[in-house]
Amino acid sequence: MSRIGPLPPDDSWRYAIIGGFASLPWTASFYWQSANRLSLGPILFGGVVAGYLCDANHRRVGARAGVVGALPALWLLVDLFAAVTGAAGPAWFRVTAVGLGLGAALAVAAFAFGLAAALGVVGATFGDWLSTKAGRDRPPVTGE
Repeated sequence: MSRIGPLPPDDSWRYAIIGGFASLPWTASFYWQSANRLSLGPILFGGVVAGYLCDANHRRVGARAGVVGALPALWLLVDLFAAVTGAAGPAWFRVTAVGLGLGAALAVAAFAFGLAAALGVVGATFGDWLSTKAGRDRPPVTGE
């Protein structure tokens, strides 16, 4: 039986966390200002940042940055669950409403995080392209 050791170091999480944290303030503030809508536009920006910084496997980095940037979606789930638990009526109706609400919350979470991961990949692809055109892979310009 082979021993399972620590995972090898992977820079993709480092860049994903940087890109995801770059989008978190805007995503959270847009959700806070609208009170019921989650804007995923900043996640695209976070993916661009992550893709620009990453030099290999930008799609994985973009998906991870999208998931990190979508953490404010958990507030949406809390609001959804709070609305469902406020259902009035007989006990069987409240239990059914909570059960269906929990299922809907899980479906909304899967959709939100999946869409955020896809937007992160799109942003990272653009960021990687941008870095090859104007960034990390260009030789320095010397004045002569």
